[in-house]
Amino acid sequence: MPDSRNTTKGIVALFNASDDTIEMVDKLLTDLGDGQSLIWCHFADLKKGIVVFEKYMQKHNPELVIFDISPPYDENWTFFKTMRSHQIMKRRGSVLTTTNKLRLDEIIGEDSKALEIVGLKKDLDLLHAAIGRETAVAAAARSTG
Repeated sequence: MPDSRNTTKGIVALFNASDDTIEMVDKLLTDLGDGQSLIWCHFADLKKGIVVFEKYMQKHNPELVIFDISPPYDENWTFFKTMRSHQIMKRRGSVLTTTNKLRLDEIIGEDSKALEIVGLKKDLDLLHAAIGRETAVAAAARSTG
């Protein structure tokens, strides 16, 4: 059974609410040509338990996870923090995105450190850079065993 000590190179998981986001991230990864492929799951399916986070992660063993936070921000932020702190996230890269960072930060009362992604070129450039940084985190973790 795969575990986070040796994540699967090239697998990027996206947990989100929007099919448009799936298409945008998939196109970005394809255009980058870095050999990464996207798997995805709706955030709501995780919250409802339709998809079990730990089992999903064990099955696909992604090196990088992108969490896209949408309204209701307070509820989704709380669930995100639970997933982010789960043991199975150790040694994996992670990126947090949202479509309204100002509102998310206002509701949670802190800087979420999320990337605001609305599809602009500058958004995609920031996402590309974050994917590169966080993929390097997972690669370094794999190399140290």
